[in-house]
Amino acid sequence: MIRLPRPGKGVVRWLAVGLVIREAFSFWTGHPFDFEIWLRNAYWVARGGSPYTLMPPVPGVSFAYLNQSLTSVAYLPLWSLLLAALYRVYALVPGGNRFVLYFLLKQPPILGDVLLGALLFLAAVRWGASRAVARRLLAFWMVFPYPILIAAVWGMFDSLVACLILGALLAAGAWKRSGLLGLGILLKLLPVIFLPYGIVRARGRGRWAVALAIAVPAAFTAAVFAVTGWGIAGILATMSWESHVAPQGLTPAAVLTYPAFAGFFFANPTWIYLLGYAWVPGVLAGGWWAARRFEAEGPRDALQAFTFLTVVLFLLRWQVNEQYLIYLLPLLLLDVALWHPERRSLFHATWILGSAFLVLNNFFLVRFTAPVNPGALPFEFALAANPAFASVRLVGLLVLGILFWVHLLQMALVLASPRRNPTPWLAGLALRAWSASRGWLRSVAEGRGG
Repeated sequence: MIRLPRPGKGVVRWLAVGLVIREAFSFWTGHPFDFEIWLRNAYWVARGGSPYTLMPPVPGVSFAYLNQSLTSVAYLPLWSLLLAALYRVYALVPGGNRFVLYFLLKQPPILGDVLLGALLFLAAVRWGASRAVARRLLAFWMVFPYPILIAAVWGMFDSLVACLILGALLAAGAWKRSGLLGLGILLKLLPVIFLPYGIVRARGRGRWAVALAIAVPAAFTAAVFAVTGWGIAGILATMSWESHVAPQGLTPAAVLTYPAFAGFFFANPTWIYLLGYAWVPGVLAGGWWAARRFEAEGPRDALQAFTFLTVVLFLLRWQVNEQYLIYLLPLLLLDVALWHPERRSLFHATWILGSAFLVLNNFFLVRFTAPVNPGALPFEFALAANPAFASVRLVGLLVLGILFWVHLLQMALVLASPRRNPTPWLAGLALRAWSASRGWLRSVAEGRGG
């Protein structure tokens, strides 16, 4: 078990502040596609349906795409079962107010995000920071807009998985660490990237402990399918989607979808298909290398290894959505606070680029008001249908994806060789451009410009 220190009034106060902020967005916001899928999962799975089929709207509850069925979840069954359990709680509440259901479905990501802040405090204290520094970390996370948007507004539950990953780093012993990673994999497959590192690091029988991270989700999933009788076609499609996704998000691979280049890139679909799996050998090689590069016992090297592998995945995966930064930002934050304060600018560049993409990709965040604003989606569709805006948005997203990839490349190099200058390359380029423009303007003002 992880022993918790006595929190103190300041810690409890900041946890309460973070919870209140998040709950203020819980019942009236949500991503019109993802959160609508959660609603339909909750209803249909609670009635005995499979989450791996097309799901029609739920009368009196659905708020988006009311004239069409939506695709299923792309996860193992635990998340869908949790949603179904929350719907059963909602069914016990008199009145049938849909906003009560929205509130309930937001609780796992919100509580996960608040718990993530508590774990940041705990990790900082456990790994050598003063309680004052740990409280500042907690306070920062509690009011940090980025995770609030992802968990409380969007409704994504990546904070729960991030909690399990950070809990694995805090856990004493290979069996506990692997068990927590296994629970994380049961929610989302992403923690599987840490297993090659764990296998190489383990010695002798310790490698069997790493197998627990696979046994937990495999056994639970098999038991659920045996009890429910769900067909396996849907879960196979889920595994295929999670391992080979469409090129989009904070990645240069999104250029493959740009109309001007699509014909060239897709002329040979075989190598395009194979490139979609580049993250698999990348993570395997990265795990082997990280186990040798970060070989010291203790949290410092383990945290560096987990951060490095997360960056490698983002560099090689074709789809890096905004919510994926919830896995990277806490690791970077702890690293900056405890061991590498000179990397502070890398942390800030990460969330700034992610925030710019989040705002532009989600139509200036208006879409998140869809549960209470019937005009949100028509506004979005009108913007998307405007050729000028659509072109600017597409180019902007591609540029941000490329810039983020370059930023990740620098981060990987800095993690691999800490003596490297951690000043973000993009900041350096902007500074040089600013200096050059000032020099040119001065020469023009003095009459020397051409």
